[in-house]
Amino acid sequence: MEFNAMNLAIILGIGIMQGFLNTVAGGGTLLVLPALSFLGVDIAVANATNRIAIIFQSIAGATSFNNQKVLPIRTALPLAAITSFGSVFGALLAVNVEKHILNLTIACLISIMAILLVFNPKMWETKREKHWPKSVVFLIFFLIGVYGGFIQAGIGFFFAWALALAAGADLVVGNAIKTVIIGCYNVVSLLIFMTSGLVDWSLGIALAVGSVAGAVIGANFAVARGNRWLRWILAVVVVISAAKMFIDTL
Repeated sequence: MEFNAMNLAIILGIGIMQGFLNTVAGGGTLLVLPALSFLGVDIAVANATNRIAIIFQSIAGATSFNNQKVLPIRTALPLAAITSFGSVFGALLAVNVEKHILNLTIACLISIMAILLVFNPKMWETKREKHWPKSVVFLIFFLIGVYGGFIQAGIGFFFAWALALAAGADLVVGNAIKTVIIGCYNVVSLLIFMTSGLVDWSLGIALAVGSVAGAVIGANFAVARGNRWLRWILAVVVVISAAKMFIDTL
């Protein structure tokens, strides 16, 4: 892809939107991959290179959340470790899944999440003292890691659900924890893609600059606006993402 001023401005803009969306809700990858493909980037290269931006935006988001004292690092690190472990298995699994079946399954699952976001606000806005058993929580995050190892689409929504339902975190704290988890497991993914020669570092750094800015804006927005705003933003993004997956299936 030619790095002229117009393309660079578009990449930075895409990065800002991805960083903001991934920090406050999720689904940024669903925006980035089609946009980079439209600019002439091979989809495999786009999928691999985007991990650079995700890692940097995760670092920026986690730092901002930590500075605002809403990141429980002792909770985040064990979950990040087990998810990263699962992502290794996912990246190495040779599983043949029909794309339309996978899209339909994900669309149905996140549609259920959208219903819960609208009609069960306490699940997302209230931090609960009672959690699921630690072994069950680790199993859930391991399985999400396996899923994330071989396909990225929609994984942020599953983290939002798992952190709210299984780990008892509200949306602000959950988003803070999510930045650490996603940053860690994408380091593993990036290393695997690098060995395959699919990473475009110039494109990745340009995308990362925008993503870092978007992540900082998103983290400050999340803390300032609180759980209710995040719940409705997440609901809208989930509905749009589910609709896109349903359409792709048809």
